[in-house]
Amino acid sequence: MNSDFEEIKSILLQLKLDYEKWNGNSEINAITPITERDIVAEIYCRLKSFCNERNLSTHCEIKPAPSILSDISVLKRLPRIDNVILKDIGEKRWISHAMNFQDKYKKGLIEARFSSIPVEFFHTAIEVKIQSNIEGAKMDIGKLKDIQDINQDCNCIFILLNARGKIFDHDSILEYAKKQNIFVIEYACNKSTKPSNENQIQLKRF
Repeated sequence: MNSDFEEIKSILLQLKLDYEKWNGNSEINAITPITERDIVAEIYCRLKSFCNERNLSTHCEIKPAPSILSDISVLKRLPRIDNVILKDIGEKRWISHAMNFQDKYKKGLIEARFSSIPVEFFHTAIEVKIQSNIEGAKMDIGKLKDIQDINQDCNCIFILLNARGKIFDHDSILEYAKKQNIFVIEYACNKSTKPSNENQIQLKRF
């Protein structure tokens, strides 16, 4: 992780608290995010000011290319990360490498989606789940683990906001994330026995 971890965590914890408030009783508020895309959009909006003040960029559905030399056969198989904060490294600009990758697809100027970015430019990677689907969550945690193994300076964060799912499944996901050393911000509506401000795993990484 890097020196911005605590501030980013604070922004995401506020989102969790808002989600908890929206789902705090038996009647779900109409403004409640009801899909993962809703949550990803919220994250994108809340990180914009933070990034603009630091010459960083936040983007959604970014593919983590292992290397600046990754071949197109590798790029085509890459998963997408829900939200990523990107940084330049000295004179090396991430957007230049993104454009070079996109040119490999040979789609011409009509293609404006620069989605494959070398992991070395990743400042923060965030994956989101709003239900306790164990297999899907494990895949998302695995994507973060792969990024973390390549770029230890990248903040890798898994967000699990679970208004209606099974608590056993929820807890199983948390245990798996802990084993993979991935930081989690989580909320489960039915976890009434635990105070909401304690519903995050603190890992021995920092």
